[in-house]
Amino acid sequence: MQSLNSKKQVTVIGAGISGLTTAVLLQEQYNVTIVSRELPGELKDGYTSPWAGANWRSHAKLDDIRQQGFDKETFIHFWDLAHTKPSETGIMIVDGFEYWDEYLPLEWNDPWFKDLCPEYRHLTKDELPTDVEFGIKYKTVTINPPKHLSYLLDRFYALGGTIKRITLSHIQEAIFDNTDIVINCSGLGSKTLGGVQDQDVYPASGQTVLVQLPIGHVNWTCTRSAVSITKIFNSVKQQDNEELPGKGERINYVIPRDNGEVVLGGTYDLHNYSTTPDAKIADAIIARCLATRPDILPKGETKLKIIRHGVGLRPVRKNGVRIEAEWILSESTGKKILLCHNYGHGGSGWQSSYGASMHVIQTLKQSLSEGQVNTYAKI
Repeated sequence: MQSLNSKKQVTVIGAGISGLTTAVLLQEQYNVTIVSRELPGELKDGYTSPWAGANWRSHAKLDDIRQQGFDKETFIHFWDLAHTKPSETGIMIVDGFEYWDEYLPLEWNDPWFKDLCPEYRHLTKDELPTDVEFGIKYKTVTINPPKHLSYLLDRFYALGGTIKRITLSHIQEAIFDNTDIVINCSGLGSKTLGGVQDQDVYPASGQTVLVQLPIGHVNWTCTRSAVSITKIFNSVKQQDNEELPGKGERINYVIPRDNGEVVLGGTYDLHNYSTTPDAKIADAIIARCLATRPDILPKGETKLKIIRHGVGLRPVRKNGVRIEAEWILSESTGKKILLCHNYGHGGSGWQSSYGASMHVIQTLKQSLSEGQVNTYAKI
């Protein structure tokens, strides 16, 4: 076996937030090649990360210690970048508000991160928007996805990483003559990628409206829902988009970026592969966001400047995130290859990105040292 200190050759599949974060961390120790169909700077239907709203709000349940760990590490990392490299990374500190239309049930608990995010508190009645019964406030961060993805790509290149533009049909196509390790960060692609074909993976589409406002005008982020947001993001019931403006499970959010762009959302529609925006849903999103926070509009203005409508596909996995290692054989050389998976993050890809990638590296190193599988996954 090679020494752990030798420069192993690693292939990372995917250039979304999971793939790029993992690749940058690995490139500091190994020789890494990213293989991807898309790259930062592109806005395509199959490239999920640029479409994200990208604020930090953990959806981990109170008993999900593993996911809490991923999210906590990422919050600490993003918080540091927001203080040290805000203009480079596109990360900014904002007030986070969450609103509920209904009184919360007696068994409701404060989220686990109440002691992590500064200034966490319950809102008073006079701080609540119209028709909202309960709310919380805390300090958090928002991320400008295109800018942050480009920042990670620049870091990767600066560290000596390389890129190959490839559309993969099978995991074996990511194994080159000198490859020792493959990291699968293919997101929704893991459902169809040969050698993986995880049928527990499916999309949860999210429609958004991107608007342009003066830089700094919206210096807060908010979410409004009819039920606990944790329930929505772990629901197995398909959301009825026709109910978005009225009754039923719904979620709306406002997420600002450092360049004045603001993401208005949204929907959470399980098993929906369509990336075509629905005009009625877009109108409902805008109306509900403005009803919740009329101060989105600057004084004297009556209409939002819409940049574009979009639909992103969150890569959900039935049994949760898969961070797991396995040994496979290269079909071309017969060489033993360590394959590590990092996918199935659903709507939590950004807020768990750094922590999850750190755990991938821990899994990788332990598997190399022991020569056997070590898993942190729910399988």
